Amino acid sequence: MVSRIAVTGGGIAGLSAALLLARQGYEIDLVERDGPPPDGLDDIARWQRPGAPQVRHPHMFLGLFRHVLRTRLPDVHADLLAHGVEEVDMTAPPGAEAPEGARDLAGFGSRRATVEWVLHRAVRGQSGIRVHHGLSARDVVVEQGRVRGLRADGTSIEADAVVDATGRRSPLAGAFVKEAEESSCGNVYHSRFYRLLEGVPKPPMFLVPVVFAGGAGFGGGLYAHDNDTFAVVFARLPEDDVLGQLREVGAFEAAARAVPQFEPWLGPGKAEPIGDVIPMAGLTNTWRELAPDAPAGYLPIGDVLCTTDPVLGRGASFALAGAAELSDLLARHGEDLEAVSAGLRAHARDVVRPWYDDAVRDNGERTRSWRATVAGQQEPAADLPLGVLAALAGMQDQRLWESAQLRANLLAAPDSLDTPEVHDRLNAVLSTGWEPPVLSPGPSYTELTDALAAPAG
Repeated sequence: MVSRIAVTGGGIAGLSAALLLARQGYEIDLVERDGPPPDGLDDIARWQRPGAPQVRHPHMFLGLFRHVLRTRLPDVHADLLAHGVEEVDMTAPPGAEAPEGARDLAGFGSRRATVEWVLHRAVRGQSGIRVHHGLSARDVVVEQGRVRGLRADGTSIEADAVVDATGRRSPLAGAFVKEAEESSCGNVYHSRFYRLLEGVPKPPMFLVPVVFAGGAGFGGGLYAHDNDTFAVVFARLPEDDVLGQLREVGAFEAAARAVPQFEPWLGPGKAEPIGDVIPMAGLTNTWRELAPDAPAGYLPIGDVLCTTDPVLGRGASFALAGAAELSDLLARHGEDLEAVSAGLRAHARDVVRPWYDDAVRDNGERTRSWRATVAGQQEPAADLPLGVLAALAGMQDQRLWESAQLRANLLAAPDSLDTPEVHDRLNAVLSTGWEPPVLSPGPSYTELTDALAAPAG
């Protein structure tokens, strides 16, 4: 009988899995290496999460995340809205009225720590969950091919199954998950958080809650978050030592001032920084799969199985969706943990894997383009990706808009736009003389590097 489940990892995947499984009647031990969150949201910036460095960088929570949260954990969704998270309605283009029967589409920008803080509130109020902070999962206890428990820093926890939500550096996965593929994302991030001063309007939220910069030799964005906070991020090639200066506060601020589209929120008297410049390197797209002889009851979800470039905003969505899929599989198969594992494999293969392949392609193309720019090579003008072109043209065609937003928000497959109908509708819009607007009006790579040199000059 499956009655006790150990969940390892207190990020989005682990917290969500613990909640969903406890509400199905399982007794849950949630093991998390980091300390608990503060009592108040105002203190969230001081919450130390060394086990989850991505918490300190900007986040988008796409339509898939919002859909699963609203339908499966509606109390958590409502609590997020009550604590300053604002949704972006993407049912219709900005300024347009959604037609009757249009698909409900929304996402939101928020600090990752705010989302996890609200999830922790739900966990604390949920019966059947025991939380063990300050413990690191070490290995799974297996007897006769079945999970019997978990060892964590000398502590043994009896369990009929172990949900591994410890991320891409899982200490448990090595024995049960074979490394299938890995490739560099081809970038390093530098991020800083800010808070708007009183009376300053919030950044606009259009296709996603981001104001873009760059696109030739570097990338960047200003991400709208909860409670009048926002984050600025720059991405560069790992070998680009010139933009490597972005790790320094003075260089980062000079770069941010060089982006004209950031000025309404970063100009004098607009905002104040609420954190240091934080780098994030060593990023990889990683695909793993369960080994054929993995024991019954070892159940990996989230980043343990797949990671993609964080700038795409997909990790949080697939973490939550993976927890929901696990909950459904246990409800469907109960004691048959082999069937649950098979279901997790199928979900990863059929739903997540296409997005991994999509990320690898996108990263490869972007890396080649950035390297050419940094080397001073003249590249031929590249067409906009189909997803971006369809979203922009969708401002003239509601069907195009909806199709593009479903894909962008992970509610349709990566190849869902490559259909005769979408191409016909695109051609119809283009035939009117319409041209896509410029998403990022500057600065160029040279202008950005000149801005970095200016303070020293």
